[in-house]
Amino acid sequence: MTQDPVAPNPESDPLICQFHVYLYGEQGQPIPASFEDASNRLQKLPLLHFEPDGSLVWARRGGRELMYGMLYDAAGQLQYCEIRGKCCLESWISLQIAITGVRMTEGLHVMRIPDQELQDLQVFEQSLWLPGQKSTR
Repeated sequence: MTQDPVAPNPESDPLICQFHVYLYGEQGQPIPASFEDASNRLQKLPLLHFEPDGSLVWARRGGRELMYGMLYDAAGQLQYCEIRGKCCLESWISLQIAITGVRMTEGLHVMRIPDQELQDLQVFEQSLWLPGQKSTR
């Protein structure tokens, strides 16, 4: 098994937040990435376990961070991804990049569960991990 490059360090651990979201493209449309490309990128993340059916589990920081979810595709595109767990912003961004292929600050939306509130990705990230900072949107 691959070693976690981010070992736990209680003195410098970042803010870890819990969430359950559906990740979508612009305004709930498909994500501009293919299942195959996302699968290849996800399998390169250390300690991430990815199954051919689209399910994934990623544990980091000695188990303090745990994300799991499912990719849903049709017609050659990712329709959406369900992701839940707890992690720091850095890990969330790494997962988002692995799914989409690039760091997208625009063009992605999340639906927070159970609220069923569709939010811009940047607003979601700021409200969860950076609650004291004002949004630039």
